[in-house]
Amino acid sequence: MELDDSFVLQSGEAQPAGTDSHDSPGSGLAAASEAVAAMALLAACGGGSSGTEIPAPVVAAPSPPPPTLASTPASARDAARFLSQASFGPRSADEVEALQRGGFEAWMAQQFALPAASHLGYVEQQRQLDKNNSAAEELSYEAVWQQWLFGDVPLRSRASWALLQIFVVSNIAPDIRTHAMSSYMDMLNRNAFGNYRQLLEDVTLHPAMGYYLNLVESEKEDLARGTHPNENYAREVLQLFSIGLNQLNPDGTVKVDAAGKAIPTFDEAVIKGYAKAFSGWSFGSLDNRNANAFHDHDENIEALWQTPMQPWSSYHDSGAKTLLNGRVLPAGQSAQQDMQDALDSIFNHPNVGPFIGRQLIQRLVTSNPSAAHVQRVSAAFANNGAGVRGDLRAVLRAVLLDLEVRGDAPATRSGFGKQREPVLRFAQLLRALNAKSATGRNPIHYLDGADDALGQSPLLAPSVFNFYSPFYRPAGPLANAGLAAPEFQITSETTVVGSLNFFASVIHSGGYGWDNSRLVLDYAPLMLLAGDAAALTDRLDLLLFDLQMGAATRSRLATLLKALPGASTHEREQRVKSALLVALMSPDHVIQK
Repeated sequence: MELDDSFVLQSGEAQPAGTDSHDSPGSGLAAASEAVAAMALLAACGGGSSGTEIPAPVVAAPSPPPPTLASTPASARDAARFLSQASFGPRSADEVEALQRGGFEAWMAQQFALPAASHLGYVEQQRQLDKNNSAAEELSYEAVWQQWLFGDVPLRSRASWALLQIFVVSNIAPDIRTHAMSSYMDMLNRNAFGNYRQLLEDVTLHPAMGYYLNLVESEKEDLARGTHPNENYAREVLQLFSIGLNQLNPDGTVKVDAAGKAIPTFDEAVIKGYAKAFSGWSFGSLDNRNANAFHDHDENIEALWQTPMQPWSSYHDSGAKTLLNGRVLPAGQSAQQDMQDALDSIFNHPNVGPFIGRQLIQRLVTSNPSAAHVQRVSAAFANNGAGVRGDLRAVLRAVLLDLEVRGDAPATRSGFGKQREPVLRFAQLLRALNAKSATGRNPIHYLDGADDALGQSPLLAPSVFNFYSPFYRPAGPLANAGLAAPEFQITSETTVVGSLNFFASVIHSGGYGWDNSRLVLDYAPLMLLAGDAAALTDRLDLLLFDLQMGAATRSRLATLLKALPGASTHEREQRVKSALLVALMSPDHVIQK
């Protein structure tokens, strides 16, 4: 099987367990606000699957500030911006003011110190309450939203979501168990503030990943039986989870040879080497002294989906293996030693810092980080200041606190910012309006429908290449400017109309869901301001725009509110609902700056 360096994700193309995925996606945002303005008017924005693909990261023109982190007191606008980048947006002016008083460093330190919440614990709790012996798939989705909406560690939740979009597993794979997905999310939670090396190992040995990318039950070559090590995970751990297809400079730009051609990071021989190094692992909680247990087991046993995989020596390839940079593992090593050596070789590759760092900047801050910012994040990955490589706390600080990101100036810089992901827009709305249900639960399950939902839903990515490529750029002004706009890969005429209808339904019905688990929006605080158009607009500016509402949106809201009566309670509620819908579809809300 040939390596595919086009990195293209076709719309709706799934890669379930049992297949060798190797086709991946390519890179967008300057005139994005204009594109989204067209969306709000139900016109096409030029996204979808017709975008231009590129084989390597594209970075905006560098504008390097001093290589230090922000330390000056924050403005209210920058504090609000930070809360949208590091969490799910501000919920009140008090929250913004508290952040201004305490500072970004203190806020992050507090978040780092808090323990991780458990998705699996939520699933078990609800299963007991429902007296249901088999955990329904929907509970794994609820667990994610429960932490997003009501958890007290939003930075961990936001970082875990970013990691899930790099280390993708998906319920689109047939027969994957609820406990596997929730246990996988707990693993990401634990590692979000840990070390990348441990994260890489925990991802590799988690049964959800093992099942999704065919590492579980991958066995050594046996010509008589026609078996060989499965290459699926070996390919994707290199291509997607660590180093990418081309060698990178520390600033994320691509290294080229004397002919100006990108230098690849690995070839098919290296993939085969890692596939051999990773062979001989199956589900944990089994008797690995019994060779038959490698294949013969009951996959309905819940412990199998929560326990790290373990090795079976009789199924492991004991020959020599060629790894990255020409390293050769000697013959005769155990499955455990080969696994450790293989993961160490990936972890220590110089590409990991810029490759992973750039994607974390994209998921949290901006689609087009400068080369200078990528290089500083890469440096933090290489050394946290105490000689430790792979410290994700240091990486997150470098992503979020860099002087190129903080302050009011970035919001006005051409090419800076990103489209807010549909699910994050929904989370921000629910949190801003203090949505709650009578049971304390939420019924948010399947939002991946393009025509009647958001075209995106946690744990339901269409393939191992996520919902969109980090390099995607839609044809038109963004591609012409050489800018990436990943989220625009799931932005089309259909999803624009679908999201408008979705948000309109939520706003006008006053909530989302059904029965006692229906999330009800609290309009009361906004209704108190409904008689004062300027005051209502200012509150929406804080909650949905990070205090960056543009003059056009402000004028549009003023015209709308002036035309609507506001004498009765019902009329004030209608004012609030109408203003909310206009705000949610405005380009300066959809684009996070």
